[in-house]
This record gives sequence, C-alpha cells and structure tokens, in this order.
Amino acid sequence: MAKLEEKKEEKKDAKQQKEERPRSDARTGLMIAIPLVLAFGIFVFVVLPSLSVPFSTFKSNFASATRVAVIASYKDPAGSGATLQCAAQSVQVAAHSRNATTIDFYVINQTKCIYSVGGLGHTFTPATNTISNCMNMTKSETSLYLNYSAVNSTVITPYKLYIYGNVQYMGKCPIAVDLS
Repeated sequence: MAKLEEKKEEKKDAKQQKEERPRSDARTGLMIAIPLVLAFGIFVFVVLPSLSVPFSTFKSNFASATRVAVIASYKDPAGSGATLQCAAQSVQVAAHSRNATTIDFYVINQTKCIYSVGGLGHTFTPATNTISNCMNMTKSETSLYLNYSAVNSTVITPYKLYIYGNVQYMGKCPIAVDLS
C-alpha cells in the first residue's frame, strides 16, 4: 500500500512539474521576445531614420560643427597615396570656411592611427595611438571618413559621412568639390 501511495505521489509530482514547465517556458519566451521587440522598435524608429539623410544635412552639420574630423583609412598600402591626397584636399576645402585648429585629421592604416594633436593649425604635431582610441576620439565630432576600398559606396548620417572608394574614386576626390 505504501508503494502504491508512493507511486501516486511520484505521478502527482511529475504532473505538477509538467504543469509548471509551460508557465516557465512561456515566461522564458516572453523574456526573450520583449527585448527583441524593443530592439526592433528602436532600430526602426531611431536608428533607421538617422541613417537615411540627404548629403545636404551632413554638409550643414559639418559646416556648423564646433570641431570636425577628417579620417583617412586604408588597409592596403596601394590605396594610401590616393586616399591621403583626397583627405588633404578635403581638409583644404574645410579650412576655407573654418579655423584649421578646429579640424582634427587622422590617418589609419592596418596597425595604428596617426593624428595631429590639437587639430591642424600652424604647427603639425603628430601623435600615434591605437585605431580604437582614435575612433573613440572622433565619436563626438562631425566626421568625414575616407576609406580605401575596392568597391565604391557612401553612407550618410547626420553627423558622419562614410566614403568607401577605390584608387580612381579617391584620385578624383569628388567629396572635396561637394564640401565646397
């Protein structure tokens, strides 16, 4: 008799565990689904609209910013000359409408970042840092990124312009004309 009652207890415990499991599975599902829905909403209503702006928005923000950054980036040494030349042209155009000391200039290769301490001015004071530290320094500035790439493309946000261009694109450097 004791064994029969014990088996009934085990079956009862097993039944209770099965009944509790769907609740915990549903709770776990909700704990996963709610953050995903929130992340999707933030992406659709906050991030996505900020990614699709006209060039004129970026240009206006670039012109009115307290400080700006021009970043020349190349991982392939073959693209260094044209990318640096385009960056220099872009800096010259920007310097026509603002004080050069408000322009920060960064050169990023495959291993390090070289930049001018205190912006560009009468004295060029180069410093070397890690790529991630340089990228962190530009986060709060309206920035023009010139990236050497085999494929030409552009991404425009209100405060960041990412240009990916090959040697021909960087050699022509249409962004320098567009910024003027």
